[in-house]
Amino acid sequence: MPNPPQSPGSFRPRGLPPLLPWQPCLVAYAAGILGVAHFLPACCALGLLALFPRPAPGSTRPVALILAFGLGLAAGSWAMPAPPKNPPPCVEGTSPVTARGTVAEVDPRPEGRLAVVLDAVRLSGQGCPDAPLGSRLAVTIDHPAFTPLPGDVLAVTGRMRSTAGFANPGTTDFAFLRRLDGIFFRTYARGDRNQVARLESGRNPPARWRLALQAQVAKALTLPPVPTQETRPDGSTAAPGAEADAAPMPASAATPGRPPAASPAALAGRPEPDAAARAGRAMIPALLFDDKSGFTEADLDLVRRASLAHTLALSGMNVGYVAAMAVALTMLAGTFFPGIYLRLARPRLVVLVAAPLVAAYCWLGGASPSLVRAALMFAAFGLMLLLGRDKALFDGLFLALAAFLLVSPLSAFSASLQLSVLAVAGIAALWPLYSRWADRLPGPGPVRTGLAWSLGILWTSVTAEAAVLPLLTRLFGDLPFNPWINLLWLPVLGAVVMPLLLTGAALVAVPGLETAGSLLLTLAADCCAWLMRLLAGLDAGGLLVSRPVLRPWWPEMLGCYGLLAVLAMVVAGRSRPLAATAASLVLLIAPTAWRLVEDARPTVSLTVLDVGQGQSAAVTLPGGRRLLIDAGGLFGSFDVGRAVVGPSLTDGRPPRIDRAMASHPHSDHVKGFLWLLGGFDIGAWHDNGASPEGALGPALDAALARRGIPRQSLADGDSIDLGHGLALAVLHPGPGDDRTGNNGSLILRLTQNGHGLALFPGDAETGVLRRLAAAGRDLRAEVLLLPHHGSSSSLTQRFYAAVAPKIAIASAGDSGHYPSAKVVEALKRLSCPTLATNRHGAVTVRFDATGRISDVDARRQPNDPAVLPDGLSGLLSATPGKHH
Repeated sequence: MPNPPQSPGSFRPRGLPPLLPWQPCLVAYAAGILGVAHFLPACCALGLLALFPRPAPGSTRPVALILAFGLGLAAGSWAMPAPPKNPPPCVEGTSPVTARGTVAEVDPRPEGRLAVVLDAVRLSGQGCPDAPLGSRLAVTIDHPAFTPLPGDVLAVTGRMRSTAGFANPGTTDFAFLRRLDGIFFRTYARGDRNQVARLESGRNPPARWRLALQAQVAKALTLPPVPTQETRPDGSTAAPGAEADAAPMPASAATPGRPPAASPAALAGRPEPDAAARAGRAMIPALLFDDKSGFTEADLDLVRRASLAHTLALSGMNVGYVAAMAVALTMLAGTFFPGIYLRLARPRLVVLVAAPLVAAYCWLGGASPSLVRAALMFAAFGLMLLLGRDKALFDGLFLALAAFLLVSPLSAFSASLQLSVLAVAGIAALWPLYSRWADRLPGPGPVRTGLAWSLGILWTSVTAEAAVLPLLTRLFGDLPFNPWINLLWLPVLGAVVMPLLLTGAALVAVPGLETAGSLLLTLAADCCAWLMRLLAGLDAGGLLVSRPVLRPWWPEMLGCYGLLAVLAMVVAGRSRPLAATAASLVLLIAPTAWRLVEDARPTVSLTVLDVGQGQSAAVTLPGGRRLLIDAGGLFGSFDVGRAVVGPSLTDGRPPRIDRAMASHPHSDHVKGFLWLLGGFDIGAWHDNGASPEGALGPALDAALARRGIPRQSLADGDSIDLGHGLALAVLHPGPGDDRTGNNGSLILRLTQNGHGLALFPGDAETGVLRRLAAAGRDLRAEVLLLPHHGSSSSLTQRFYAAVAPKIAIASAGDSGHYPSAKVVEALKRLSCPTLATNRHGAVTVRFDATGRISDVDARRQPNDPAVLPDGLSGLLSATPGKHH
C-alpha cells in the first residue's frame, strides 16, 4: 500500500507507467497457467489483452503473447500433480486405518482445530499391510493433545477418504485445490481419543523456537480455552471444503457430530456477550503467529462482514504495518541524527531497516504461503526503490509476480495471490486520481496533512476493494463492502496494536523483561477487544452490510477487469482503447442476454446438490423461478447454506428463491436454510408444521419473522400451482401422522400437465412408502429422489414399481453407508440406474417441453465406466464436458 505523503505538497499527478515489453507477456504466461483448468476463459483473456494498445516503442507483439501463453500452459501442465495410479484399497473403506507420515504443514484453525499435511505417507490396517499412499494426506485434528511441528513423524488413525466432495456446478472445486498441493486423500482424528501420536520429533530449531515463544506469549496473556463442540469420532461427514488453502469462506475441516444446544445468537452468527474480550486476546496469536485457533467461527464471520478479513490473513497488509514501523524508526533516527540522510536517502534507508523486521515477522507467522508472498512483494518493491525506480509499486508488483509464477507456476491458482495482486494493481492504477485531487485540499498545513492521510486511507481501501470486487463476489457469493470501517480499524491496528504486540513479544523472550512484555501484550489485547466491541456494536446497529449477490460468470469477470483497465488508462491520460472497451462491454453483457434466453424456454431442470450427508434439491422453472426443497445441514460449525447451497444458487443468478420448502425438521435438511433466510429474497416458506429441536427452531422462526416471509404448513391433499402447467402435489403427511420424525416428511410430486417429473419423499421410511403405494395414488415420476438418502430403511420394491422412475438419485455423504447396495439392486431390477452425490457430485436432470428427460449432467466423473450406472450413458453423452 503506498504511504500517504507527509505533507500536502508531496501529492503530485502521476500517471500509470507504460508496461515494459515483458510485463504483458507475464500476464499472458499467467493466463496460460490458468488455462490448464480453464482453457476457454484463459483464451478469451489473452484475446482481450491483445486488444489493448501498446504505446511504448518495442512493445510486445501478439505473437509474443501467444508464445508466452503456450509457455504458461506447458508450465502449468508440467507442474500439475498426477493422481496416484494404484491407491491402496483401504483408502475408500469403512474401517479406520493408521497413516504414518512426516509433517509438512501445520495450520491452526478456528475453535482449536489443526489442519496438518503429511508427506511420505504409509498405511497400515485392514487391507493395507504397510502400503504407500502415493499422495500427501490432509489431516484434521480435533481437540489436539499436542501441537505437531514440521518434520515430526505422526501416526494418525482414522478413515481415509478422497478429497472429492461438495462438487456442485459453478462452485469451488475443493478437490482441484487440494490437488494443487499434491493432496488426494484426507482423514479426521481426535487428539483426545489417542488417535494421533508423535512417533519421532523432527529437527527444526526455528519451528521449536517459534513454538516456545508462542507458549510464552500465551502465558503472558493467560489465554482462556476456546469453546469447542462435541464431534463425531469417525468424522463420517467431513467437509473437504475447509481443507482448501484459499478457503473461500470459514469452514470446519471436519464435520462435527451433534453439538450441545447452542444459543440463537451463536446460530445466527452473532458473538456471545463476553466474546469481544476473548476474541481480542485471540487476535494476538493470530496477528503474531497466524494462529486463529482461539477464534470461533462467529468471531471471524464478524470480521469478514466488516470487510476486514484481510487484516487477519497475515499477508500484504500486515507486512505493510511492519514496513510502517520501519518508517517510524527511520524518522526517529533522522530526528536525532539528521546527518544519516546525507549518507543514505530516506526511502532506501527505510528498505534497509524494514528488511530484517519483515524477515523476522515472516518467521513469526510460520512462513505461510500468503506471508511469504507478501514478504517477496516487499522485497521486489524495495529493490525497485534501491534501484531508483520512481514507479516502484507497479514495477515491483510485476517483478514479484514473475518470481512467484516462475518458481511455482501453480501459485497462479491461489485465490490469496490473485486477491493480493489485484488489490495492489488497483491501488497503483487509481492512486494518481486521488493524488491530483488531494493537492487541492483546503486548510492550513497540519489540517491538510491530517485530512490527506485520512482520505488516503479511505481511498486506498476503496480502490483495493473495487479491484478485487469481481473476484470476491465470484469466490464468496456475498458482498461485505464496508470500506469506511477501515478508517476506524486500520489506524488502531497499525499504529497501536502491531507495535505493542511485536515489542511485547520481543520482551517476553528476554529474561527479566517478561513483566514489561506481558503488560504490552495485554494492552494490545485490550485494544483488540475494543475493536471487536466496535464491530459488535456496528453489527447490532445493522451497519455491517453484507448481502448475497449474483456470482458473475467468467465472461462478466473479464468484462469488469477489462473496463477497470480502461479506466486506469483514462486516469493516466493515455489513449482510450476503443476495441478493448467494446470487447469488455460485450463480455459483461452477453451472459445476461444468454440467461434471458434460457429463462424464456418452457423447460424445467432439477439439480440435486452435493451437500454431504444431507439433502437439498433445486428446481428451476420457466422464467428463472426456483424452488428449493431442503437446504442440507451438517453437524458442527460448518455452514452448508453459506458454503455450498448459497454459492450454488447464486452462480450467475440473483439470490432469489420463489419457494423454500423444508421436508421435515431434521437439521440435515433444514439447517442450511438459516443463512439463506438471512440474505436471500424468499417468496414463501413451506414446511410440514413441525419445528426443529433445540436452538435451531427458534432461530429459523426468528429469521422468518424478521424478513416477513409468508409461511404455510402443507399436508396431504394440498397442491401448489406453479404456472405453465406445472404443479406440486403434497401426498403426505396426513392429519394423524407424527410430523417430527422421518415419517412425517413431506412427500411431494412435481408434475407438468399431469405428467410426473420428480418425486421427493424426504426421509420417509418403508412403512409410509408401502402404505402410499398400496393406496393406489399416482406416484409415477421420471426422477425419484431416493428416500432417506438411499437407506435400506426405506427400501420397498412396491413403492419403486409404483413410481417407475427412469433415474434415481441419492443425496448422501461419504460415510460409505449410502445408498444401500440393496436399494441400488432393487432399482436395477426395474431397469432404473442410480446416481449418488457422494460418487457423482451434484446431478442435474433437464426435462423437455413434454416433461420427458432430455439430458442428465453429473458433476463428477460422468464418463468413467467404473462409476457410470448402466442405462445412463446415452443421456450423459448428450451433455459432454458440462461436468467440467
